[in-house]
Amino acid sequence: MRSLKEFPRTPKRTRPRGRILILAAISAAAAITFATGASATTRAKASPKPVELSVFAPGANDVAGKDGSGFVIDLSLTARNKASNGFLAPEAGYKPLFNNPTSPTFQPGANGGAPGLVVLLSTTPDMPGTPFHGPNTNLAGLFQINGVGAVRGGLTQTWNTWQVGKAGFGSGPSVLTAYVVQGTAPAVVPATGLELISNTVKVPFTITAPAPVRTP
Repeated sequence: MRSLKEFPRTPKRTRPRGRILILAAISAAAAITFATGASATTRAKASPKPVELSVFAPGANDVAGKDGSGFVIDLSLTARNKASNGFLAPEAGYKPLFNNPTSPTFQPGANGGAPGLVVLLSTTPDMPGTPFHGPNTNLAGLFQINGVGAVRGGLTQTWNTWQVGKAGFGSGPSVLTAYVVQGTAPAVVPATGLELISNTVKVPFTITAPAPVRTP
């Protein structure tokens, strides 16, 4: 009988060292390319708009007003750098303005002191025969106080405030949406076709219910 030593051993399959090094190099190059591409994509997506919009009131989840009115929507627009000051310049229509509620300019649509501002309330009613056409109605034209100044090393900033003096903008859970577009904002905002020059801010809050109507 033949001993085990006499049987030939099955040779082990070995991968050439040169091939291993080549595969490792290819994998490393692919990883670097993917990481670089992903980083570039992230940078492209994160590129900020030239104007920064901030909402100070209402705050998220606030219960605003009494009997459907008496609350404030307060926001500001700030150029992100000096090169962006032109977007908020007087030549672009941004200027101090008191929008008197007795003036013909006090109505839904573009604001005379901040023409690109868009402000929407999800509870705005649709009232045929009036300027109110539901949630896509731009309420920026109802902002009474509009100021302009320079902050943080010469960056242009506006302050825009609306005191909601009368009920009529719905009640219950609502969402405030605000942003700025290039040029003059429309009175009724379309689904597409506007060029945004700021970030978009959405604030969920609650509008108190109007006082019940007393019957004689």
